[in-house]
Amino acid sequence: DNGLKVEQIEQFWEDKTLPDGSEFYDYKHGETGAPVLKAQHPEFELWSHGIHARSGVSCTDCLMPCEREGAMKLSNHNVRSPMENINNACQTCHNVPEQELRDRVETTQNRTVALTERAGFAMTEMLDAILEAKAAGVGEDDPKAVYELQRKAMWRLDCISSENSKGFHTDQEAARILGESID
Repeated sequence: DNGLKVEQIEQFWEDKTLPDGSEFYDYKHGETGAPVLKAQHPEFELWSHGIHARSGVSCTDCLMPCEREGAMKLSNHNVRSPMENINNACQTCHNVPEQELRDRVETTQNRTVALTERAGFAMTEMLDAILEAKAAGVGEDDPKAVYELQRKAMWRLDCISSENSKGFHTDQEAARILGESID
């Protein structure tokens, strides 16, 4: 309803309420008790911000590329990573050697995985700080502000870590989102 950016999707869920009128959440965090959201494989949402979407390239172009069978051109219905079929999946548009394409993807994915690990480490530090503060009796009256930060950081980390392209669908957007999670 609000759009496909991580903040817009988050706002959609922020505007929802549970049947009793309380705020919507997918689950309560097992250690802190914060009500949090769970991303559900946002491949389309992230892809929609990338260069392939802007260029009119669809999911099937890369994941189910066409193959020749005699005189017929058919879509391969074995959905798989384009890296398993670079010639048909990538080189129809990118006229560069296969190894260059493989290296580009690997670089993008390695950077995103490294940022995801940094965001995960920052999240762990945040959770430890919340638990330490709770153990010391700090913030027992109103942890809502801290829980809101936890929820936002976890949502952003989860949106990237639960998406299967490891940043390839939109590397700059993935980096932006992970940067916000780390912050």
